Amino acid sequence: MEKERKIKCHCKKAVLEEKVTDFDSFKAKALVCPSCKFTTLTQSQAKEYIKLKNLHEAVDKESKVIKIGNSMGIILSEKLKNFGVKLGKKVKISAINSNAIKIEF
Repeated sequence: MEKERKIKCHCKKAVLEEKVTDFDSFKAKALVCPSCKFTTLTQSQAKEYIKLKNLHEAVDKESKVIKIGNSMGIILSEKLKNFGVKLGKKVKISAINSNAIKIEF
């Protein structure tokens, strides 16, 4: 666990605060200056950012619904194996709204 440090921004007006911020169309934790909005990452935040970016690269795409027997399905990228997804793994599917679902592994 990282020791909490107070890091002063280069603008010298404020201490950086940990916040969830938008990066490349997804959200991640970062250190942000409340004064000038300068944003940077700690080492652990950078590792989590890279993991999230790789996940988004694996799943952010259009896919076609296909017929599987008497059911419907979608194809998941083989790259999801890097995130613990494997054949036979149980998933939780829930509705977000009338045209969106969430799949939790």
